[in-house]
Amino acid sequence: MYRSVRLRCTAPELRDEWRHRSAASGWAFPSDWYVPAVDAVCEALCGDQSTLRPAAERLGHQRAGGGVPLAEALLDADAVAGLVPDRAEDLRRAVSLGWADRAAAPTDSVTDALTGLVSADYLRVRLGEVYRAAEVEGSSAAVTHALVVIRLGGPEGVHWAHSLPMILVGDLMRTVFAGGQSLARVGGMVAVVLTERTPTLARRARLLAEMLATRVRVEEEPELLPQVWIENLPPGLDAAHAMLADLAR
Repeated sequence: MYRSVRLRCTAPELRDEWRHRSAASGWAFPSDWYVPAVDAVCEALCGDQSTLRPAAERLGHQRAGGGVPLAEALLDADAVAGLVPDRAEDLRRAVSLGWADRAAAPTDSVTDALTGLVSADYLRVRLGEVYRAAEVEGSSAAVTHALVVIRLGGPEGVHWAHSLPMILVGDLMRTVFAGGQSLARVGGMVAVVLTERTPTLARRARLLAEMLATRVRVEEEPELLPQVWIENLPPGLDAAHAMLADLAR
């Protein structure tokens, strides 16, 4: 049996301290740290710790869904577990179980319900097709295709994953790239276009960047900064999958 120790703090105070510790331990992108399960874990630690295990499993599940590697998810869990050493092992185990459950789950849908863009899993399938087609033709996907990457940035702690700006991003992507390209949402704040390299590619990317700069405005958060760039595909498919995982963060 573990010894339940209720923290002498409120859930928001614990969340802020946890965010600070996680960033100090090396969390890669502070703006994607928050997920709803963070609040559930904080409420359990500051209140009824019998609810900690299911809350931590939800955290692991949501971390995996956001493309966070297991090692980083556990490092983040350790940041808060340092405040409750008697629950550290329990917390890590629950996060691991939740992460594994989500990682092994089949894809629920081809498209993202919020933006209408295809999922990262579907994009990986399309990448495989592109690489195989290029090989058959005696060429290279790195020569024939590229990714146009769109990332929304903002102040630390802004949770764009379910907000209006990503809907606008999807609409503008379909406006500029309307000729059969694969348009995907690969992370909470990241979308990409898998497109052939054409003479108009750079001009289209610039047009999308200009439209985003004009349209994506949120009164409450004027510091929102859309970034658009063209990313070269690597020579091999495995490297392309790894690159996609990195971009999603």
